[in-house]
Amino acid sequence: MPTQEGGHAQGFALHGEPRTHRQGRIATRPITFQHETTRMPTRPTRCLPLCIASLLLLAGASAFARQPSPAASGSRLATAEVQTLLREHNRARANVGVAPLHWSAPVAKNAQRWADHLAASSCRMQHSRGSGYGENLFIGTAGHYGVKDAALAWEREKKRYGGGTLRAGNSQGIGHYTQMVWHNTRRLGCARSQCGGRVIVVCNYEPAGNYFGQAPY
Repeated sequence: MPTQEGGHAQGFALHGEPRTHRQGRIATRPITFQHETTRMPTRPTRCLPLCIASLLLLAGASAFARQPSPAASGSRLATAEVQTLLREHNRARANVGVAPLHWSAPVAKNAQRWADHLAASSCRMQHSRGSGYGENLFIGTAGHYGVKDAALAWEREKKRYGGGTLRAGNSQGIGHYTQMVWHNTRRLGCARSQCGGRVIVVCNYEPAGNYFGQAPY
């Protein structure tokens, strides 16, 4: 069975937690207080009732149909992997009524740099610094786990999220999911690298999400 606490054979690990509650090996860009950053996004107008999930799914499908070829994608992901990551993210977003993400080659290029850095650092899972992007990380046994497994592992945190505004007392163990569905995140870029017998997946998000004092959607 997969584990979230270590790199056992045929297992996977996530890495990170909110800044004040970091523990284990879960990794999303730390949830921050609004006053800690100058990149505080403004809350967009909430989707009207008629903006139903089926319409969002159609929008998501048309969005990744226009995605660039692997050579222009910004990372070493194949076209099918790019489409898989967009599909899984946009399905999760449509389920809660937020707009689909679009692929960004510059964001993916940043993710590839960090994935390669982690692979060159003995798979030591830690977050990048200074990029300004949101970030989710995943590591799993090569040949057993891929980009879809990473997205599904992050989305499974939904069952721990009770809804409402994020705060220190309710944000543990949900940060990957809340970044996936953050209401004003618009662009996604992901990458993978390999370290020994393990595969690393890095996804970056622009604008970043996960702010205390705001609800994900």
